[in-house]
Amino acid sequence: MIKLYDLSSSPYAARVRIQIRLKDLPIELVKPPFALRSSEFLQTFPLGKLPLLQLHDGSTIAESTVIMDYLEALFPKAPLIPPSPISRANNSMLVRYADNHLAQSLLPLFIEFMSFEKNKVGITNKLENLQAELNKLEALLTTQPDFRQRSIQTGDICLAPVIYYAIELAGWFGKQEIINDLPAVFDWWQWINQHPAVADTIAEIDRAHKAVIK
Repeated sequence: MIKLYDLSSSPYAARVRIQIRLKDLPIELVKPPFALRSSEFLQTFPLGKLPLLQLHDGSTIAESTVIMDYLEALFPKAPLIPPSPISRANNSMLVRYADNHLAQSLLPLFIEFMSFEKNKVGITNKLENLQAELNKLEALLTTQPDFRQRSIQTGDICLAPVIYYAIELAGWFGKQEIINDLPAVFDWWQWINQHPAVADTIAEIDRAHKAVIK
């Protein structure tokens, strides 16, 4: 059986879990057998991170978007990648935005979140950078065709867990409801959470994140 080595709090593992649930794929979700970043983990997981897909023959595929593309090719029914060139391009822009823009603006806030000493000026600047990236998403969603007129796609799936962390970390640092003044982003967030596979996975991330906070 195909296995996905998974981590509940990881937004990158979460996107693959959403895909598996949306398509009802015969893939087992398993926790890594070794502690993260241990020598055993690095020997078993060549790129040193999760998720990792293990195939029937024991070979593995790393990187969440690579895994998702592989699963789309292997299980083409109920496609999550649109067929037309322009629709595929719009979908790919959401994927790239999630990874190359929004996620990158969250990394400095994660570092502050894990730090014992908080730099108030630094946090303010990082929140401003996060807001600027969310403003980009507002513009992107506004210029693309209405998401409510199409089905869920891999771009939405990649974006959803990162948006969760954007909302959560902004709130942790005192900027509540960071997407409420962005109507397209706010409506997209409501729309994507209407899919049970997304809502259930976001709830998993939230439980795992809250457990770390405690």
